[in-house]
Amino acid sequence: MKNYKLKEQERRKKEIYRIATKTLWQKGYDKTTIRDIARATEMTTAGLYYYFKSKEELLFQILDSHMDDMIAGIEKIPLEGADSIDIIKKYIQYQVDTYCNDKYRTKLILNDDDCLTGEWYDQIKEKQRTYLMFWRKAIEAYCVKKMLSTANIAIDAHCLVGMCGWIYRWYDPKGEIKPENLALKIFETFLFGLTNKGKISSPDAEL
Repeated sequence: MKNYKLKEQERRKKEIYRIATKTLWQKGYDKTTIRDIARATEMTTAGLYYYFKSKEELLFQILDSHMDDMIAGIEKIPLEGADSIDIIKKYIQYQVDTYCNDKYRTKLILNDDDCLTGEWYDQIKEKQRTYLMFWRKAIEAYCVKKMLSTANIAIDAHCLVGMCGWIYRWYDPKGEIKPENLALKIFETFLFGLTNKGKISSPDAEL
């Protein structure tokens, strides 16, 4: 009986956070009130405060769990026998798939992480740096293999992750472009820029 009760509480908690995440996604963090979330979850505001003490704590818990999932997911990508270029491809596909399967949290981590303050902000930023390090290592390995400049690898990594992440502003997974085709297009676009790094010195340079 006790185990059943605990499982039911956990199920209820997950449902509340799922609905709260969607509500924040729809209205944006700044415009969403606790009352909005209470209405969406069919709970009282007092009932919500059992799970979190403030709207900021709710946002932190959502983003913290998202970054934990992102890091755990990228760590599980099978890389045995894969060279650096294949690893980059896998990472891009992973990022695109994450948006397709988890668009609510993907938007929140990109749009609203700066709404956090203090230790909560610092914790999320540290996990984002951990996640980005996987990309940096893969890009650096490719550059070393191809004898390309390894200067500003951090910028390269931020650009690539940004290309993958900000598809939420325009990409419809149910549209004509399949996720795997989008991932390939991002890969090709990024690879062209990487392999030509330093060769294009002005807007008028020939490609």
